[in-house]
Amino acid sequence: MDYRQARTQAGFWLEYVALRAVVALLSFLGVDRGSAFMGRLWRWFAPFNPRHSRADQHLANAMPDLTSGERKRILSDMWENLGRTFAEGLLLPEIVRRPERIVLSDGLAADIRAIGAGGAVFCSLHQGNWELLAVGGASLGKPFAGIYRELKNPLAEAYFRSRRETAYPGGLVAAGTTSILRLRSLARSGVAIAMMADLPDGTGIVAPFFGHPALLSKLPVTLARHLGLPLVVAHCRRVDGAHFCIEGERLDLPHTDNAEADVDQATRVLHATFETWIRSEPGQWMWATRKWPNLALHDAASK
Repeated sequence: MDYRQARTQAGFWLEYVALRAVVALLSFLGVDRGSAFMGRLWRWFAPFNPRHSRADQHLANAMPDLTSGERKRILSDMWENLGRTFAEGLLLPEIVRRPERIVLSDGLAADIRAIGAGGAVFCSLHQGNWELLAVGGASLGKPFAGIYRELKNPLAEAYFRSRRETAYPGGLVAAGTTSILRLRSLARSGVAIAMMADLPDGTGIVAPFFGHPALLSKLPVTLARHLGLPLVVAHCRRVDGAHFCIEGERLDLPHTDNAEADVDQATRVLHATFETWIRSEPGQWMWATRKWPNLALHDAASK
């Protein structure tokens, strides 16, 4: 092992030890106090992150009627929510053991029950605590599988995965070249596939989002239409500290002879739903995402 490899391995171990220390602290505090503690830290310190100015610009462009004071409040709420979500992600096993923290709306519960033993595609957005959609679905006996991006640190990756698996009885699938095949297999076996659909996707379509051209992911619509599965869109709102309400609905997918046009239309409807939810709770969405390519170019040119 050369010096560079040794330094990398040492860095991995330091990150892992720090991670375990944070989990130990949060476990000692418990879910409610740990979530509040991390949320407060992020509210105080995250605005010094370079992403804060990007988030502020995106919010100003998306909701131009807001005053600077209103944007400041929303972004402070956003950072607190992200800090809380980070802590709750590390404490997933504890939250899974307390499902009463998560309430499903009657309409969404009815849609999940109507699916029965068949597979489905569930998509959500980075609002509230998005990890808990699977926990809510499992409370109705529906196994969920999740797709995620692996961490570069193998020690942290193995530890994170072991804790996240408690929320995904259908399994976790690492994003990659074979992930779609695995997701198809799981969906055909009756598992609900949970995925995020609000991040920018260069393989998707370009369409208006908050009035500006944005990169919209079409993966959930494509997968649902290709496999003939129901598509459910849901979000997990934070309603009181570490307590949540999951709301959503089944989206009707168009089926014509033009599959590409059908996917385009349904993707726009999906993101229109996202936009409505974000407008209702703007402090719970992740505004720093590079959703708008033209705005990203503008930001880069202005620096």
